[in-house]
Amino acid sequence: MKDTESAAQRWERRRVTIPTMLGATVAALLLAPIIVPAAVAWDAVRLRWSLPSVRVYLFVAQYLINDTVEILAAGPLWMMARFGTTIDRPASRRRHERLQAWSIAVLARRAERLLGIRLDTDPDIDEALIPGPAIVICRHVSLFDASLPALLYEQLGHHTRGVIMAELLADPGFDLLYQRAGSVFIPRDNHAEAIDLAATTGADLDERTVAVIFPEGRLFRPEILARSLQRLTERDPDRAARIAGLRHLLPPRPGGVNALLDAAPTADVVVISHAGFDRHPTFAAVARAVPLNRAIRVTARRIARSEVPTDLPARTAWLDRLWLEM
Repeated sequence: MKDTESAAQRWERRRVTIPTMLGATVAALLLAPIIVPAAVAWDAVRLRWSLPSVRVYLFVAQYLINDTVEILAAGPLWMMARFGTTIDRPASRRRHERLQAWSIAVLARRAERLLGIRLDTDPDIDEALIPGPAIVICRHVSLFDASLPALLYEQLGHHTRGVIMAELLADPGFDLLYQRAGSVFIPRDNHAEAIDLAATTGADLDERTVAVIFPEGRLFRPEILARSLQRLTERDPDRAARIAGLRHLLPPRPGGVNALLDAAPTADVVVISHAGFDRHPTFAAVARAVPLNRAIRVTARRIARSEVPTDLPARTAWLDRLWLEM
């Protein structure tokens, strides 16, 4: 785990985020006897007999509980790692990975039972996903698809390390757990530092570990696509012309992908595609549609490393082709 901020900066952030999360969890649980009946009545008045308001509240409460468990477990796990001196050792990392796998599995079950989020995967998807090591690239259109690669791999007993935007450090569960489990949080406004951090994620992958990156760098929105293509036209008109056909994905950013590929020269590439989250790009949109009545279609394709170009311009063109196909 590479430090990119001082201890003072880290604890200044946690001084706010940890009490806020713990307080929100306590409030959600204490107020449940009031909020749940009120939500039932609200849904009944609107003739929504599937009780979507209740479902959303219970899912949010579960998320808060998970985060609180991660916060409370962080201290003992730190002490078990000899008060942080061996936090990067394999044994410590495996303990954090087990907690991460538990949290993802619980939220996935609640998302299915409460929100109706179901996955429809190819019968042979497991063959595309394993074995490791691999660089996993995925499109990004929803807050929920951020957990999709981790869910698929954790079900197979594999662990994922993510290249995650630094804004998510505001979630103390991510902050305390995911960094220790090998993920990195990259700054949006410092390209050089982001590339360096992404490379560390792919440096020591093994047969049960994959690195995950979302090359678009942010959630898809039509207006962001238009701006991205306009900027690309000004900077690289040939590439802009090549990917002008994109409609439902943002142009992929090759920097992080290249850093991972260079750091893991033997790793294959796994491309995860999905359809269905597009209809519900925000949590509010999901909440309005709960329970979802259509499954999320998920496919995965494995690309042998020998098929990945080594020349950087050719690799960018290769990545663009993958996005156009997706």
